[in-house]
Amino acid sequence: MRRAWVFNLDAEDELARGGTHTPTASMIERVESLLPRLSALLRPGDEVIWPGSTTLDATFIGRAWCPTRWALTQMQRAGVSLPRAPGVDVLRRVNHRRFSHALGQSLPGAGYAENQAELSALLVPAGHDWLLKRALGYAGRGRKKLRAGEISAADQAWIDASLRSGDGLQVEPWVERQLDCALHGWLEEDGRCTWGRITVQEVDSYGAWQSSVIAPAGTLSDAEHALMLSEAERGARALHGAGYFGPFGIDAFRWCEPSGELQFQPRSEINARYSMGWAIGMAPHRPGGERETR
Repeated sequence: MRRAWVFNLDAEDELARGGTHTPTASMIERVESLLPRLSALLRPGDEVIWPGSTTLDATFIGRAWCPTRWALTQMQRAGVSLPRAPGVDVLRRVNHRRFSHALGQSLPGAGYAENQAELSALLVPAGHDWLLKRALGYAGRGRKKLRAGEISAADQAWIDASLRSGDGLQVEPWVERQLDCALHGWLEEDGRCTWGRITVQEVDSYGAWQSSVIAPAGTLSDAEHALMLSEAERGARALHGAGYFGPFGIDAFRWCEPSGELQFQPRSEINARYSMGWAIGMAPHRPGGERETR
Protein backbone atom coordinates (compact mmCIF):
# COMPACT_ATOMS: atom_id res chain seq x y z
CA MET A 1 0.00 0.00 0.00
CA ARG A 2 1.31 3.43 -0.93
CA ARG A 3 1.79 6.09 1.73
CA ALA A 4 0.39 9.60 1.94
CA TRP A 5 2.54 11.80 4.16
CA VAL A 6 1.78 14.63 6.56
CA PHE A 7 5.05 16.33 7.50
CA ASN A 8 3.86 18.09 10.66
CA LEU A 9 7.29 19.06 11.90
CA ASP A 10 5.65 21.33 14.51
CA ALA A 11 4.01 18.37 16.32
CA GLU A 12 5.51 19.40 19.67
CA ASP A 13 3.79 22.78 19.41
CA GLU A 14 0.46 21.01 19.07
CA LEU A 15 1.23 18.59 21.90
CA ALA A 16 2.32 21.46 24.15
CA ARG A 17 -0.75 23.63 23.60
CA GLY A 18 -3.46 21.00 23.16
CA GLY A 19 -6.78 21.91 21.57
CA THR A 20 -7.01 23.13 18.01
CA HIS A 21 -3.86 23.62 15.97
CA THR A 22 -2.97 25.66 12.91
CA PRO A 23 0.59 25.66 11.52
CA THR A 24 2.08 29.13 11.18
CA ALA A 25 3.00 30.55 7.79
CA SER A 26 6.68 30.38 8.76
CA MET A 27 6.32 26.69 9.66
CA ILE A 28 4.66 25.91 6.32
CA GLU A 29 7.50 27.71 4.56
CA ARG A 30 10.07 25.79 6.61
CA VAL A 31 8.53 22.41 5.82
CA GLU A 32 8.29 23.24 2.13
CA SER A 33 11.98 24.18 2.11
CA LEU A 34 12.85 20.84 3.75
CA LEU A 35 10.79 18.64 1.40
CA PRO A 36 13.82 17.66 -0.74
CA ARG A 37 15.56 16.32 2.37
CA LEU A 38 12.40 14.73 3.78
CA SER A 39 11.96 12.82 0.52
CA ALA A 40 14.41 10.22 1.86
CA LEU A 41 11.47 8.85 3.86
CA LEU A 42 9.36 8.31 0.74
CA ARG A 43 9.12 5.20 -1.41
CA PRO A 44 8.16 5.14 -5.11
CA GLY A 45 4.45 5.91 -5.38
CA ASP A 46 4.23 7.77 -2.07
CA GLU A 47 2.59 11.20 -2.00
CA VAL A 48 2.80 14.26 0.27
CA ILE A 49 -0.60 15.56 1.36
CA TRP A 50 0.74 18.24 3.70
CA PRO A 51 2.05 20.78 3.09
CA GLY A 52 -0.44 21.01 0.23
CA SER A 53 -4.02 19.96 -0.29
CA THR A 54 -3.74 16.74 -2.30
CA THR A 55 -6.86 14.57 -2.47
CA LEU A 56 -6.20 10.85 -2.85
CA ASP A 57 -8.20 7.73 -1.91
CA ALA A 58 -8.22 4.81 0.50
CA THR A 59 -5.63 2.88 -1.50
CA PHE A 60 -3.16 5.17 0.27
CA ILE A 61 -2.43 4.81 3.98
CA GLY A 62 -1.60 7.91 5.93
CA ARG A 63 1.80 8.40 7.52
CA ALA A 64 2.74 11.36 9.72
CA TRP A 65 5.92 12.83 11.14
CA CYS A 66 3.99 12.44 14.40
CA PRO A 67 0.36 11.18 14.32
CA THR A 68 -1.24 14.04 16.26
CA ARG A 69 -4.95 14.88 16.00
CA TRP A 70 -4.20 17.58 13.44
CA ALA A 71 -2.15 15.17 11.29
CA LEU A 72 -4.91 12.54 11.34
CA THR A 73 -7.44 15.22 10.36
CA GLN A 74 -5.35 16.07 7.28
CA MET A 75 -5.42 12.39 6.31
CA GLN A 76 -9.20 12.23 6.70
CA ARG A 77 -9.62 15.33 4.53
CA ALA A 78 -7.40 13.79 1.85
CA GLY A 79 -9.51 10.62 1.86
CA VAL A 80 -6.68 8.23 2.73
CA SER A 81 -6.79 5.29 5.13
CA LEU A 82 -5.85 6.16 8.71
CA PRO A 83 -2.91 4.29 10.24
CA ARG A 84 -2.88 2.64 13.63
CA ALA A 85 -1.28 5.16 15.95
CA PRO A 86 -0.70 5.81 19.65
CA GLY A 87 -3.22 8.10 21.35
CA VAL A 88 -2.41 11.78 21.72
CA ASP A 89 -1.96 11.40 25.50
CA VAL A 90 0.73 8.78 24.84
CA LEU A 91 2.42 11.00 22.24
CA ARG A 92 2.52 13.90 24.67
CA ARG A 93 3.85 11.81 27.53
CA VAL A 94 6.70 10.13 25.64
CA ASN A 95 7.87 13.29 23.85
CA HIS A 96 7.78 15.28 27.11
CA ARG A 97 11.26 15.78 28.58
CA ARG A 98 9.98 14.55 31.92
CA PHE A 99 9.72 11.08 30.33
CA SER A 100 13.45 10.91 29.62
CA HIS A 101 14.20 12.44 33.02
CA ALA A 102 12.35 9.56 34.70
CA LEU A 103 14.92 7.17 33.20
CA GLY A 104 17.67 8.99 35.07
CA GLN A 105 19.92 11.97 34.43
CA SER A 106 23.40 11.04 33.23
CA LEU A 107 24.80 14.55 32.84
CA PRO A 108 26.33 15.67 36.19
CA GLY A 109 24.27 18.41 37.81
CA ALA A 110 21.29 17.99 35.48
CA GLY A 111 17.76 17.70 36.80
CA TYR A 112 14.12 18.50 36.19
CA ALA A 113 12.47 21.50 37.83
CA GLU A 114 8.73 21.56 38.36
CA ASN A 115 8.71 24.99 40.02
CA GLN A 116 10.88 28.00 40.83
CA ALA A 117 12.14 26.55 44.12
CA GLU A 118 13.38 23.37 42.44
CA LEU A 119 14.96 25.41 39.65
CA SER A 120 16.78 27.65 42.13
CA ALA A 121 18.12 24.62 43.97
CA LEU A 122 19.48 23.10 40.75
CA LEU A 123 21.16 26.39 39.79
CA VAL A 124 23.04 26.72 43.10
CA PRO A 125 26.39 25.28 41.89
CA ALA A 126 28.43 28.18 40.51
CA GLY A 127 31.17 28.40 37.93
CA HIS A 128 29.42 27.39 34.72
CA ASP A 129 26.56 28.38 32.45
CA TRP A 130 23.24 26.55 32.27
CA LEU A 131 20.91 25.33 29.55
CA LEU A 132 17.16 25.31 30.25
CA LYS A 133 14.84 23.32 27.98
CA ARG A 134 11.08 23.52 27.83
CA ALA A 135 9.19 20.24 28.12
CA LEU A 136 8.24 19.96 24.46
CA GLY A 137 10.65 21.42 21.96
CA TYR A 138 12.24 20.69 18.59
CA ALA A 139 14.82 22.04 16.14
CA GLY A 140 16.60 23.91 18.92
CA ARG A 141 13.44 25.79 19.98
CA GLY A 142 12.31 26.26 23.56
CA ARG A 143 15.83 26.60 24.98
CA LYS A 144 17.46 29.28 27.08
CA LYS A 145 21.12 29.65 28.02
CA LEU A 146 21.78 31.24 31.40
CA ARG A 147 25.09 32.86 32.20
CA ALA A 148 26.79 31.71 35.39
CA GLY A 149 25.33 33.58 38.36
CA GLU A 150 23.17 35.81 36.15
CA ILE A 151 19.41 35.78 35.61
CA SER A 152 18.26 38.86 33.73
CA ALA A 153 14.72 40.19 33.74
CA ALA A 154 14.23 38.71 30.27
CA ASP A 155 15.55 35.34 31.49
CA GLN A 156 13.17 35.38 34.46
CA ALA A 157 10.20 36.28 32.25
CA TRP A 158 11.04 33.28 30.01
CA ILE A 159 11.35 31.03 33.08
CA ASP A 160 8.05 32.25 34.54
CA ALA A 161 6.25 31.60 31.25
CA SER A 162 7.79 28.13 31.02
CA LEU A 163 6.82 27.11 34.55
CA ARG A 164 3.33 28.61 34.35
CA SER A 165 2.09 25.72 32.19
CA GLY A 166 3.00 23.19 34.87
CA ASP A 167 5.22 21.24 32.48
CA GLY A 168 8.50 22.15 34.17
CA LEU A 169 11.98 22.62 32.75
CA GLN A 170 14.89 20.33 31.97
CA VAL A 171 17.99 21.90 33.57
CA GLU A 172 21.50 21.04 32.37
CA PRO A 173 24.98 22.48 32.88
CA TRP A 174 26.25 24.04 29.67
CA VAL A 175 28.99 21.77 28.35
CA GLU A 176 31.30 21.88 25.36
CA ARG A 177 29.96 19.25 22.98
CA GLN A 178 32.52 17.47 20.83
CA LEU A 179 30.32 15.01 18.95
CA ASP A 180 26.56 14.61 18.44
CA CYS A 181 25.13 11.25 17.46
CA ALA A 182 21.84 9.37 17.29
CA LEU A 183 20.39 5.87 17.06
CA HIS A 184 17.02 5.37 15.37
CA GLY A 185 14.53 2.55 15.49
CA TRP A 186 11.04 1.32 14.69
CA LEU A 187 9.05 -0.05 17.63
CA GLU A 188 6.27 -2.57 16.98
CA GLU A 189 3.13 -2.71 19.11
CA ASP A 190 4.35 -5.97 20.66
CA GLY A 191 7.65 -4.36 21.72
CA ARG A 192 9.87 -5.80 18.99
CA CYS A 193 12.33 -3.24 17.68
CA THR A 194 14.12 -2.77 14.36
CA TRP A 195 17.33 -0.83 14.93
CA GLY A 196 19.25 1.36 12.51
CA ARG A 197 22.92 2.32 12.58
CA ILE A 198 24.43 5.04 14.74
CA THR A 199 24.67 8.36 12.94
CA VAL A 200 26.80 11.44 13.50
CA GLN A 201 24.78 14.66 13.49
CA GLU A 202 25.77 18.21 12.66
CA VAL A 203 23.77 20.73 14.68
CA ASP A 204 23.92 24.50 14.80
CA SER A 205 24.60 26.67 17.85
CA TYR A 206 20.92 26.43 18.83
CA GLY A 207 20.91 22.63 18.71
CA ALA A 208 18.93 22.43 15.44
CA TRP A 209 19.76 19.55 13.10
CA GLN A 210 21.79 20.32 9.98
CA SER A 211 22.85 16.94 8.58
CA SER A 212 23.45 13.27 9.44
CA VAL A 213 25.84 10.59 8.18
CA ILE A 214 26.42 6.99 9.22
CA ALA A 215 29.07 7.03 11.95
CA PRO A 216 32.38 5.81 10.51
CA ALA A 217 33.96 2.81 12.24
CA GLY A 218 35.77 3.88 15.40
CA THR A 219 33.79 7.11 15.86
CA LEU A 220 32.67 5.93 19.30
CA SER A 221 34.85 4.07 21.75
CA ASP A 222 33.75 0.58 22.76
CA ALA A 223 32.54 1.96 26.09
CA GLU A 224 30.58 4.80 24.43
CA HIS A 225 29.04 2.38 21.93
CA ALA A 226 27.94 0.02 24.71
CA LEU A 227 26.49 2.88 26.77
CA MET A 228 24.52 4.24 23.83
CA LEU A 229 23.08 0.84 22.90
CA SER A 230 22.13 0.16 26.51
CA GLU A 231 20.32 3.51 26.86
CA ALA A 232 18.59 3.08 23.51
CA GLU A 233 17.28 -0.33 24.57
CA ARG A 234 16.11 1.13 27.91
CA GLY A 235 14.38 3.90 26.02
CA ALA A 236 12.65 1.44 23.69
CA ARG A 237 11.40 -0.62 26.64
CA ALA A 238 10.10 2.52 28.35
CA LEU A 239 8.35 3.67 25.18
CA HIS A 240 6.68 0.27 24.79
CA GLY A 241 5.65 0.31 28.45
CA ALA A 242 4.03 3.72 27.92
CA GLY A 243 1.99 2.41 24.99
CA TYR A 244 4.03 3.98 22.19
CA PHE A 245 4.82 2.31 18.88
CA GLY A 246 6.28 3.63 15.65
CA PRO A 247 9.46 5.56 14.76
CA PHE A 248 11.78 6.97 17.40
CA GLY A 249 15.33 8.13 17.98
CA ILE A 250 17.75 8.51 20.88
CA ASP A 251 20.25 11.40 20.78
CA ALA A 252 23.61 11.34 22.57
CA PHE A 253 26.77 13.43 22.66
CA ARG A 254 30.41 13.48 23.72
CA TRP A 255 31.47 16.48 25.78
CA CYS A 256 34.65 17.91 27.25
CA GLU A 257 35.21 18.90 30.87
CA PRO A 258 37.19 22.11 31.61
CA SER A 259 40.09 19.83 32.53
CA GLY A 260 40.08 18.43 28.99
CA GLU A 261 38.72 15.02 30.00
CA LEU A 262 36.14 13.65 27.57
CA GLN A 263 32.79 12.37 28.83
CA PHE A 264 29.79 10.78 27.12
CA GLN A 265 26.10 11.58 27.54
CA PRO A 266 24.38 8.41 26.20
CA ARG A 267 20.79 9.74 26.24
CA SER A 268 20.27 13.46 25.82
CA GLU A 269 16.89 13.30 24.05
CA ILE A 270 14.16 10.80 23.23
CA ASN A 271 12.22 11.66 20.07
CA ALA A 272 9.12 9.49 19.76
CA ARG A 273 8.45 10.39 16.12
CA TYR A 274 10.37 10.58 12.87
CA SER A 275 13.40 12.85 12.78
CA MET A 276 15.50 14.38 10.03
CA GLY A 277 18.19 11.71 10.30
CA TRP A 278 15.80 8.74 10.63
CA ALA A 279 15.90 7.59 7.00
CA ILE A 280 19.69 7.84 6.97
CA GLY A 281 20.20 5.83 10.14
CA MET A 282 17.51 3.29 9.24
CA ALA A 283 18.59 2.65 5.64
CA PRO A 284 17.75 0.29 3.98
CA HIS A 285 14.65 0.07 6.22
CA ARG A 286 11.59 2.18 5.57
CA PRO A 287 8.51 3.27 7.53
CA GLY A 288 6.96 0.31 9.29
CA GLY A 289 10.35 -1.27 9.86
CA GLU A 290 10.24 -3.15 6.54
CA ARG A 291 13.37 -3.55 4.44
CA GLU A 292 13.50 -1.78 1.11
CA THR A 293 13.77 -4.35 -1.67
CA ARG A 294 14.33 -2.20 -4.72
